[in-house]
Amino acid sequence: MSDDWTELYRPNNLDEVVGNPKAVAALRQWADNWAAGKPVKKAAVLIGTPGVGKTSAALALAKEYGWDTVEMNASDQRNADAVKSVALRGALGQTFTDSGEFLSTLDGNLKLIVLDEADNLSGKEDRGGVPALVEVVKTTKQPVILIVNDWYALSRKSSALKSDTEQIKFSQIKSVTIRGVLRKIAKDQGITITDRALELLADNANGDMRSAVRDLQAVAMGKDEIKDIDATSVSYREVEKTMYNVMDDIFKSKDADRARRSLAEVDEPPETKLLWIEENLPVAYRDHLDMYKGMKAVATADKYLGRVYRRQYFGFWSYAGDFLSYGVCAAKTREMHGFLRYNFPQYLMKMSRSKGMRAVQASICSKLGEAVHMSAKQTRQDILPYFSRIYISDQEFALKTSLDLELEQEEIAYILGEKIDSAAVKRIMKSMNPDGEKPEKEKKASSKQKEKKKSPVNQSTLF
Repeated sequence: MSDDWTELYRPNNLDEVVGNPKAVAALRQWADNWAAGKPVKKAAVLIGTPGVGKTSAALALAKEYGWDTVEMNASDQRNADAVKSVALRGALGQTFTDSGEFLSTLDGNLKLIVLDEADNLSGKEDRGGVPALVEVVKTTKQPVILIVNDWYALSRKSSALKSDTEQIKFSQIKSVTIRGVLRKIAKDQGITITDRALELLADNANGDMRSAVRDLQAVAMGKDEIKDIDATSVSYREVEKTMYNVMDDIFKSKDADRARRSLAEVDEPPETKLLWIEENLPVAYRDHLDMYKGMKAVATADKYLGRVYRRQYFGFWSYAGDFLSYGVCAAKTREMHGFLRYNFPQYLMKMSRSKGMRAVQASICSKLGEAVHMSAKQTRQDILPYFSRIYISDQEFALKTSLDLELEQEEIAYILGEKIDSAAVKRIMKSMNPDGEKPEKEKKASSKQKEKKKSPVNQSTLF
């Protein structure tokens, strides 16, 4: 009972991964291509909410094909150096067994590189991690799996990650499937459990298999029998509701009360909710009269939000929410069916991108301002525009200033107006650190140390 059941009953092969047969089939096809030495896409991205079996599927694949694994997760530091030292070197090298036996990739003995929660590569601790990850995906000689909860958050950082990877979607696991797994685990542990208790545990998990197994272990602690009353002690597991879920409730359903409740439950500010609905209403409502009524409701909601700021009376938020949910939902004349591809609000996308760019710009201005003895603010206004023009037009100047200011890859991309994995950025990075040579700043440091050794200890100098 002391062992973690989620690890004890983790699948040993892909056939034991339940709930996502299409995803498993796509993953096996990708692995077969690698085993045959003809991978169409060198890296696969497993996409889905927590607890649906993404990590279990990756590890089960490695066991089934006899591949060793190299793992990096969110608890590890995953900056450029860390990704290169662990993932990139692992992806480019051959493999050995635990006993030291050499296994040639020519004989199909591969290593699986697994980067968990790859969409959380951000912040100063993980600086440079995305460019290094792109390099892994493009140059790997070993299979690579990226595991993400939010694919959009990662793919928007680099176009190469979208075009050079095989994306495999894992869906939430159905309650009936979870019940079957829990029944097998209980039987294996010698525990009797009622059907109603199984149903409660499976439903409360809300599509999260890992949570369901942990709930079962928790209620089974010290018991040989689990009754209905035992399962009721487990509270319903709230899955974070996103705006994508809310869009279906508003645009597809005719239940306006449900749409109102759904919009109220999502953890987003009213302005963000309005942007989502305004962006996607023309996608959902094709009838001109429905669109007119819906947009009129959105416009009225916008008026109330404006009054919130003018009068500082936040009670108007409820009126805005009613128009955005109840008003837009009731505007359509018939219930919508079929798949709708909702768009992320362009305004939020631009603001999100500019936030990261502003941070890079601040870093550049800080370095450049220190060199020219000016404040970062004055450098941004008076120096940066002209510096960028010269930098783009003069390659020699670009290389020299990149070395002197110790610019990073993201900063060079910002000055050039290019993506971090573009050819222009790579050319400057390669010139800064040619193969087999030390970085320029290391050369300067070593030359200074030699000069110190040559000069007498007590001799004074003007410099």
